[in-house]
Amino acid sequence: MKYGSFEIQSSAMMSLLENVSQNRDKKFFVIVGEPGTGKTTMLKHVNNVVFNNGQQNLFDGGSETDFAVDSAIICTSKEQAFDIIRKLDSRQTLVLAMPTLAERKADIIPSAHFFIEVLGLMNNKGPFKLTDKAAEKLLQYGWPGHFHEFEAVLEQAFEASIAQDLRGLIGPEQIQLNKTESELEFTIGQKLDEVERKYILQTLYFVHQNRTRAAEILGISIRTLRNKINLYREEGYL
Repeated sequence: MKYGSFEIQSSAMMSLLENVSQNRDKKFFVIVGEPGTGKTTMLKHVNNVVFNNGQQNLFDGGSETDFAVDSAIICTSKEQAFDIIRKLDSRQTLVLAMPTLAERKADIIPSAHFFIEVLGLMNNKGPFKLTDKAAEKLLQYGWPGHFHEFEAVLEQAFEASIAQDLRGLIGPEQIQLNKTESELEFTIGQKLDEVERKYILQTLYFVHQNRTRAAEILGISIRTLRNKINLYREEGYL
């Protein structure tokens, strides 16, 4: 499904876009989400799909705002959403809750490829490409800063690739994330295979996807590790 400049693949976003398409008769669209989850992009999508880019009443948060208008698109935080929806008093209102970037795992790599391509064009540089291991590293991260953090990390990796003269390749070593060992936490009730998966992926992260080194730390063979990685990829964790 087309959204912005590339095809959406995550089920969370496809469901949201279908919701917009099926509710074009609504007058008020309240887009709710954390900073960096893409509320502005969704606003533009709603304006295009529903109002043919003709909506003038565009609001960025503010539960104190007087929505004395016939229709509007409103971006807001979770904290302000309740008051805004109450003010609208169910006047043909559709609430769109933006998923986090971590909930849009299937969109992470297409988004990364698109952003890196844009960086190359803006800087008059040749094509750049993420290595498979760099892609795995992006997928293993939780992205607490959502797209704001995502774009900053990719821009830094792009600049590092140029500085290190890597001829258009971006590997895991160029991707600097804010992940620490303390993030590896287990809770009572988790299944053993979930704990194992988290431990294996965390180990791969800290050795920059070096599978030989990871296998040594984990005490398993390269073949076993490769089979685990293939399984995690099939299950959607990579």
